[in-house]
Amino acid sequence: MDYALSAEQFLYGKMFDSKGQFSHKTGNRFKLFPFVTHPNSEPVLELNNLIGALLCRIEGEKPEEITADMLITSLIEIDDTEIEQGQEDKFAEVIKTLFFDDNGRMRPLCLKMLEQTPCDNPSELKVIEYLADVLGDKRELKELLLRAHQQSLDASNVIEKLVLSKLKRTKRETDQSVPYFRVTNSLKNVFEGDFKYIIENPKRSREYLVELFEFYFFTYTAQTALQLNRFLYGDRTDPVPLYFCLEWEKTSQSRQCFTEGWQQLQNSIDKIFAHAVTLEILNHTESGAELVDYIELKRIIDSDPALDSLISEQIDKITKLYRENIKDCAEMNEVKKGSADHGATDASVKFLFDSIKSQFENSVRARAYNSYSSKFERYCHKYLKSRGRSGLMLNLSEETLIFLTKLCIKNQEQMRLKDVFGEMELRGVYLDNQSKEQAAIYYEKLNLIEKKSDSGDAKYVKRIL
Repeated sequence: MDYALSAEQFLYGKMFDSKGQFSHKTGNRFKLFPFVTHPNSEPVLELNNLIGALLCRIEGEKPEEITADMLITSLIEIDDTEIEQGQEDKFAEVIKTLFFDDNGRMRPLCLKMLEQTPCDNPSELKVIEYLADVLGDKRELKELLLRAHQQSLDASNVIEKLVLSKLKRTKRETDQSVPYFRVTNSLKNVFEGDFKYIIENPKRSREYLVELFEFYFFTYTAQTALQLNRFLYGDRTDPVPLYFCLEWEKTSQSRQCFTEGWQQLQNSIDKIFAHAVTLEILNHTESGAELVDYIELKRIIDSDPALDSLISEQIDKITKLYRENIKDCAEMNEVKKGSADHGATDASVKFLFDSIKSQFENSVRARAYNSYSSKFERYCHKYLKSRGRSGLMLNLSEETLIFLTKLCIKNQEQMRLKDVFGEMELRGVYLDNQSKEQAAIYYEKLNLIEKKSDSGDAKYVKRIL
């Protein structure tokens, strides 16, 4: 049997303190999201300050600190550095002006210099760890970064080469904590392709690297929240359709951008801490066991249907222990186990989840519960716009549409219009027919549409330079 819950591991694990009091601690057995429940903890709303540290995390290294004075001293000590006597101060001033800002930080003139930007904010460090674990294969991303570093070095002038030679790294100590679990793989390949496209060109890196990670932070987390709400019937390979509208178009509540957009996503975001606790509990297995999420549980059961009732019984036993340790939520007694129409394990998982969700919604823990989800909900406002009586809707600005179009077409001279929309869907961005028409009109205004014939299928979008 591939999965076996342990009541002993649960009762004597880190969800209980030394006095036997239960707390909803997550991240010890299973890491799902980089958010915290503390209401006073500020959410991460911008990624500008953490991109350099994120790249280092992917590479498994950390930069050695180097100040302007340290760099200047090491450059002067190089035997073949030709500095005329008495010109040392002028040389030092040139180095400081070219490579350091007014705060003494190295200017991010290339990726390796960007990686010198320090990051010590605890909330940002969690996001760094999260994005490095879930977006792509670290070995693949590291290889892409090494190539980009070499291309940058080859294109550098003499003084830049000297400076880059002085930027030293040390190997990052092996992290003993569990990694963040990648629930959906639907974005992995497109992210790796987009990352390669951005970093292979220094100008694109400067313009779009932050935007790339900000977009994928949103879309991966959104897709994960949506898949979690499907429990055992989530899909690890295909994104859940999530509809956006264009910033300048008119909308209505009959549109998919309303019914299958923010309304759907917000409902899923509201529950993410209950999912985090549920999966933390479901991973109280014997030491060395593989991590499981809902989708993996379904795979195990499908491999041997006889396991359905056995796993269900184990989960029910843990659920009973959990409910017995919650003393301040009478409403939990009203939560009953549902039918097993979709399988015994499915019903048991949902019963545990509903029990957890009930005590959060009906006790003093509601503030912490809402604080956790609000960290991501506030971040989502980058991609939201108020639409009057319709409330908030997922929104694509002109800038975001252009950015996504560049990612979709990359270095091709042109791409069929319908294929551009298909590529957007691979990245979790869906447009209904009215939004597609508005996007086509916008492309025409920018002179990006080429028609091969009068057929709608023969419209091509030209590469954006």
